[in-house]
Amino acid sequence: MKRLSWMAAGVVLFAAGCANHLEDVTKETPENTRSAAGTQYVLTMDREIPDSTSFKVTVEQVEDVQVTVHQVRKVSALYTPYQGWRESYEVLSGVCLFPVALVSHVFSALSFGMFPFSWSANVLKYSLDGMNPCMNFESRSRVEEIPLKVERTRVDSYRETKRKPLANEYLIVRPESETYWRVKTNELGQAEIVLLSTDTSKSGTFTSRHLDIYLEKENVKCKTVPMSRRLLSRLSRARQAMVKYYSVPGGQQLAECVKKLEELSFENLAYQLEEAELKKHPEYKATFNRSVK
Repeated sequence: MKRLSWMAAGVVLFAAGCANHLEDVTKETPENTRSAAGTQYVLTMDREIPDSTSFKVTVEQVEDVQVTVHQVRKVSALYTPYQGWRESYEVLSGVCLFPVALVSHVFSALSFGMFPFSWSANVLKYSLDGMNPCMNFESRSRVEEIPLKVERTRVDSYRETKRKPLANEYLIVRPESETYWRVKTNELGQAEIVLLSTDTSKSGTFTSRHLDIYLEKENVKCKTVPMSRRLLSRLSRARQAMVKYYSVPGGQQLAECVKKLEELSFENLAYQLEEAELKKHPEYKATFNRSVK
């Protein structure tokens, strides 16, 4: 029973001990915290008032971020943690170092400090730490850190704006009437809104003085686009010219329609119609070429 008690005491002795405190360190670092202050969607156009059969828009997500800057002061203690198993060799090392420490002190005294007392003191400290069963040798190779205190001081606060293109999202284009259509943005957040194309079945008759453009996923209005009376009139006359051609197609009729579209300053639409119809009806080409001059 007595032997078991000694064994238990030995286990406790080797398992429990004190950490070697090395030093306290202070670190000061800036720290930024960000919080979203608001998000909006901004739509920009190549022209504020459209003047053609189509116009391009770019949609961006604009996020306001509140940035708070703190100066963080952290005080930590560096220590060598106690590990009982190291006493198996540290005790013997401490015993061996003790006479060396005594001799070094005597040598420092006889040399009137030419042999540094600091070195002698360090040898004595290592010797005592080694012989102490509740403490290990100091070691910076296995140092650990204990946070003691953290102080945060606010030094600045400002707002920054982050913009990114709204890629691959659907927009709803709605005139004043109940009709509407959808367009999709590309990877750069750009989309083309076509008011009139060569396919008149997909192009409505516009009488509205403005178009409302919504972001479909959020159901939020991005912009109201004004439509001039002059453009509405030109779109109506261009559509009538194309409907007239499609009702009685032919080379001469195509030439008259193309010239009418160019007269209305819709050169791009005129070129698209000419290319598409002559490719579909190559027999129109001779008559078209004579009539278009």
